[in-house]
Amino acid sequence: MGDVGVEVRGLGHVFGSGDRRVEALGPVDLDIDAGELVCVVGPSGCGKTTLLKCMSGLLAPSSGQVLLHGEPVDGPP
Repeated sequence: MGDVGVEVRGLGHVFGSGDRRVEALGPVDLDIDAGELVCVVGPSGCGKTTLLKCMSGLLAPSSGQVLLHGEPVDGPP
């Protein structure tokens, strides 16, 4: 393994609240090495876009964190 570029730890996101609460993304743990190519695949509505938005800093996660080269992602670079 090379240097870890992106670390995802316990990442989750919930839209809405109460009866309208939807867990769009369950706890996700993921390491992506610097320079590694990764594909995210799955059926419509499974959370792919939510995952990518949280990883890029475009959407704040409800739980967990994303680290880019060891630094927390708190917005777009």
